Amino acid sequence: MTATEKKWIAISGASGFVGQALCHALLQKGYGVYALGRDKTKLEKCFPAEVYPDLQPHDYSELASLRPHAVVNLAGENIAQRRWSLAQKQRLLDSRVQTTRQLVSAARRDWPTLSCFISASAIGVYGDRGESLLDENSAAGNGFSAELCRHWEACVDNLPCRTVIARLGVVLDRDRKQGALAKMRPAFALGLGTRFGSGQQWQAYIHRRDVVEALCFFIDREECRGVYNLVSPEPVRNQEFSQQLARALHRPLFLQMPQAVAALLFGEMQELFFSSQRVVPAALASSGYPFQFSSMEAILRDCVERP
Repeated sequence: MTATEKKWIAISGASGFVGQALCHALLQKGYGVYALGRDKTKLEKCFPAEVYPDLQPHDYSELASLRPHAVVNLAGENIAQRRWSLAQKQRLLDSRVQTTRQLVSAARRDWPTLSCFISASAIGVYGDRGESLLDENSAAGNGFSAELCRHWEACVDNLPCRTVIARLGVVLDRDRKQGALAKMRPAFALGLGTRFGSGQQWQAYIHRRDVVEALCFFIDREECRGVYNLVSPEPVRNQEFSQQLARALHRPLFLQMPQAVAALLFGEMQELFFSSQRVVPAALASSGYPFQFSSMEAILRDCVERP
């Protein structure tokens, strides 16, 4: 891609766990990046101009001046950051809905040449579904996570360009500071890892590298549109995941957290740990996307066992 052909991609939530990795990947592929966030100073620290000349930090008041080829909307406060009080629930909703509405308004009003709009969501939209196998055609479920995702996805409507909803599973990576594994690893490394309840609930994970490459895949391919589950092809039960993580860290797994204890510790947020979501990436597999990490064993081998 030459300088005159360079396409610019607008990334909201650019300083986040997935956003930073996506920005780096797009720059390596020859794109220019508009890094969007509420704190422009933070973005400038993440992406100093002397290191990233093809990345421009912007806050959301500057959208009208941009001319992106595509948008990837990753904005949203971490759903597991703190206990779900009424105020926190509203913050989680606002951080997703308000930003998405701003971007959608800019796409309709200011960006007539926009090629595609990719907006993140989460597999929490399916709720607690037991043993049911869930693909992109499955109905939304119940609970706060499902309600949050429904409101989030509803913002992306009637756009004049190709749209993609990317429903992310739990994203894992080697990063020791950010992400779900960074929070879990210290306890498991001390032999204090736990399964939740019976451990029979299904969970769907994905390597951060596959998330990033799938989002780039959506940008590049005109035929990609609609809803995609961004999860690895093999969901696992909580018991199996906990055993594999403990084994990868050469530690035992003895502990179990009863749901009553989790409810005391986490309140309503305990649904994140006990909901059963046997989600598969049917649409992504059909699109021809080549997974780099298709199993939990492969994910943990890269994230934990590899130096």
